[in-house]
Amino acid sequence: MNRESLEGPKYALEYLAKKQAMELTQSTTGLGVGLGVGVDIELIEDINVENETFVERNFTLAEQLYCRSRPNPHASFAGKWCAKEAVVKAVSSLNPTWEKVWIKGSAAPLIDIEISIGTSGAPVVLLHGEVKEAAEKAGVSEVKVSISHIDTFAIATAITR
Repeated sequence: MNRESLEGPKYALEYLAKKQAMELTQSTTGLGVGLGVGVDIELIEDINVENETFVERNFTLAEQLYCRSRPNPHASFAGKWCAKEAVVKAVSSLNPTWEKVWIKGSAAPLIDIEISIGTSGAPVVLLHGEVKEAAEKAGVSEVKVSISHIDTFAIATAITR
């Protein structure tokens, strides 16, 4: 399969995931629940884990050790990257009428969003530094994330409240 043949499915999946996230957010708005939802999907090969600067800038040492210990380290890094991106989107969507909470822009390192593994094996989100401050400013009290990867894609969904 060439890259061009994968781009169409990627965008179709991303569209469906974003649509589901929006529907979930809208379905809880009137209930006083106040959820933020974020989704990210990436081609695994697009996550440049061979670039040590990229890895060190965006992944904690614990994340690096975990990913490198997995049967498919590249897919594990891609899954964690998607989870971090989904968290950014979920925090931003918690209350879209508030002022912008992410002030560093798209080039900001994501190392302050740590995706750990809980006792159950489920991912656990730990926020540090400026990211933690931004989440608190946005009114976030809890962040949950789900990660999956298969063959050529990684995807994650994050929910904040």
